[in-house]
Amino acid sequence: MYVNYYKKTQMIEGENEPIGILLCADKDDAVVEMTLGDDVKNVYASKYLTYLPSKEELIKIVKDERELIELARENEKE
Repeated sequence: MYVNYYKKTQMIEGENEPIGILLCADKDDAVVEMTLGDDVKNVYASKYLTYLPSKEELIKIVKDERELIELARENEKE
């Protein structure tokens, strides 16, 4: 829920929307809706894991996803 808090109280005009990582033990649409709010247009679930990754694994997952996004953006420009 910190994403909504940040968006409402800390964002500066011109900043990109904040992002967050939602870690859940079980799929629960109500929790996701309460966490993300009503105005979320895109939710991407790239991985469902049956265990809680280590801090190092989470960092690697985020870095890998960022690289994929950056590559896709570069390809769109071409």
